Amino acid sequence: MALTEKTIIKQVAVLPAQFAINVQWANQVLRDDEVISETYHRKAYMKEQQAEFEAEVTNAGAYVAAVGW
Repeated sequence: MALTEKTIIKQVAVLPAQFAINVQWANQVLRDDEVISETYHRKAYMKEQQAEFEAEVTNAGAYVAAVGW
């Protein structure tokens, strides 16, 4: 009965009217590879935060191109 924790990206939404990207993560606690708990966190990134976004989000380049940064 091993407990593990992992963080995954659940959703990335491009908000073109605001030139922003909204990211939702989930922190999951798993027991024997079955999710027993999940909490969500969201963060919106504006163009001025592009470097931070690229450092924190996997495959950020595709999203940057989509929003036109």
